[in-house]
Amino acid sequence: MSTQDNKALVERYIGLMNQANPQQMITDLSDDFSFESMLQKPEAFHVTWDRETFANVTAGMATQMLKPLKVSIISMMAEDDKVAVEATSYGEMNNGKTYANAYHFLFKVRDRKIYNIREYSCSYTAYDCLGDFFVAAPS
Repeated sequence: MSTQDNKALVERYIGLMNQANPQQMITDLSDDFSFESMLQKPEAFHVTWDRETFANVTAGMATQMLKPLKVSIISMMAEDDKVAVEATSYGEMNNGKTYANAYHFLFKVRDRKIYNIREYSCSYTAYDCLGDFFVAAPS
C-alpha cells in the first residue's frame, strides 16, 4: 500500500472510532494487532492489549459517555508502513465531566490492516475522567 492508502485507512479507522462501533473497527485490525498505551502513570494506564481486548475496552469506554467520543485529526504524516496522527478528543461523560484530551498516535500498517497502535496522551486528563473504568479494565 502507498502512504496515501495507509493514511486513508487510518482516517477511516478513526471515523469508526467516532462511531463507537468495535465490530466494524476490528475489521481493519490484523489478527496479531496490539494497542500500546504509552502513558506511564498511573500504572493501570500503561497497557498493551490484543485486538479483542482493545475492542472490548473501546465498547466499554463508550458506555461511560453520553454519546461517542469524537476524535478530531489535526494532522497526519506517513512514511513506509507508519502513519503519525496528531489529534484531539471531546466527549461528555455520564458522570458530568467533559473528556477532552490531546493525542499522538502512531499507526503501523501491513497488508491493508493496522497491526499496531501506540497512543500518547495526557494521563492526568485520562485518569481524572476515566480512572475508575481503566483501573477495572484488563491489562
